[in-house]
Amino acid sequence: MTGEAARRNGHSSAVPTRGCIAITADGAVLRTLKTSESLAREVVRTIIDQGLQPGDGLPTEGGMLEQYGVSRESLREGLRLLEVQGLISIRRGPGGGPVVGSVHPANLGRISTLYFHMAGATYNELFDAWMFAECILAERAARASDRTARVAAMAPYLELNEVRETPEELARFVQEHAMFHGAVASLVGNRVLELTLQTMGQIVSHHVATVDDPRIMHDLIADDHLRLARAIAAGHSGQASTFMRDHIEGVARYTRERLGARMDDLIEWQ
Repeated sequence: MTGEAARRNGHSSAVPTRGCIAITADGAVLRTLKTSESLAREVVRTIIDQGLQPGDGLPTEGGMLEQYGVSRESLREGLRLLEVQGLISIRRGPGGGPVVGSVHPANLGRISTLYFHMAGATYNELFDAWMFAECILAERAARASDRTARVAAMAPYLELNEVRETPEELARFVQEHAMFHGAVASLVGNRVLELTLQTMGQIVSHHVATVDDPRIMHDLIADDHLRLARAIAAGHSGQASTFMRDHIEGVARYTRERLGARMDDLIEWQ
């Protein structure tokens, strides 16, 4: 079986798809950090140690050069590493400088697409992974021991909302869909799972919103969120997992009908 045939049939293969790079397990895990990478980690530690929050300012370039004892080139490269991942932003002009960003799974998803693309991963594979991730999150959310927290997290989704045909409503609709899945993930009690397992859904949401109008799926999504919210609030973990699977299958079916052969395209963040 060729690498392409193996990929399409769901089998792993040591032979990469033509034009793609095989996933390996070599010695990269032991690679020594560059100075800029070490600096980026020191900045993150400073943010946490000082209890800084999104929007809080960080020291000026001169202050950081003195604080961390690195070259200007390494400092700027390290800050760019953090900026491109959304962990800080850089305000330009007088009074500007680095500002604390946010921890958002969309930023992790955006970076992940570079790896997925080079590895030859397709949107069909992405939807498979998304279903796996979301079913785990839904089941664990419903098993969260704090019933009050479950009910509070699901409360905004226990009613059906209208959606209008305006650009602003498109942005709000996409945001609300992502926020629902974020609310589910917030209940799992494990920040590694909460952050990493949301990345697939963030990539899906971004891609669908850029190539189509997801409001067409409003009734499907709203109904699915409603019954999921009820199951999670009530602590019915089996139902929550089943309903989530049905939800992802519905979105995947709709997307496959709309995109057709493009589901075999390599994953990217457009």
